[in-house]
Amino acid sequence: MKIGIFGGTFNPIHIAHLDVAEQCREAMGLKEVVFVPSAMPPHKEVEQGVSPEHRLNMARIACEGNPHFKVSDVELTLPRPSYSVRTVEMMQENYGSGAQLFFIAGMDSFLEIGSWHAVDKLVKLCDFVVSFRPGADYRKLAKFRYVREVDVAALDALDQKVRTMGKMEMVSGRGLWLVSTVRMDVSSTDIRERLRLRRSVKYLLPPEVESYIIQNRLYV
Repeated sequence: MKIGIFGGTFNPIHIAHLDVAEQCREAMGLKEVVFVPSAMPPHKEVEQGVSPEHRLNMARIACEGNPHFKVSDVELTLPRPSYSVRTVEMMQENYGSGAQLFFIAGMDSFLEIGSWHAVDKLVKLCDFVVSFRPGADYRKLAKFRYVREVDVAALDALDQKVRTMGKMEMVSGRGLWLVSTVRMDVSSTDIRERLRLRRSVKYLLPPEVESYIIQNRLYV
């Protein structure tokens, strides 16, 4: 059983998050994608004081209607700050040893993995599915110590052809999968600013999430 883990602040969760998760699920044949809102991420501050509970609720609302999407509160129950290695360990316990875990990340985030807590342990626990976009700074992978061999020419070809998927191997023996995703130019930062200025966020958020934000007076 293949399970995707999609962590993030989701502050707020938006349509691009959902779209990338669905594209990765389809490309990798994942049974489920589990969204894991972080409680207190070590690498970034959660802006505008929106509580983990609100971000968890918005994720749950956004994922309703997709039977392959789940939302986990695991990082709200673990000691803070939120470390990915702890989350993956807990998810493995929950799903059992027969589950193969895939950690979904963007290219920029993955290239910073060397600074993550207990990264040498983390790369032995799960595979990584990295959202690949044409024009991404993927050439850094050629000098990335957590990847054993990278064929830059193959990445160049992938960049040109925008094929569905490429595969390389991690030093741990686990897999690194590059999934070509057509990503929308949507960001949580822009959405928060729009909300602060009382500008429209229609078509950037699921309508139910927008309603939740308005009802709870978030980002104002």
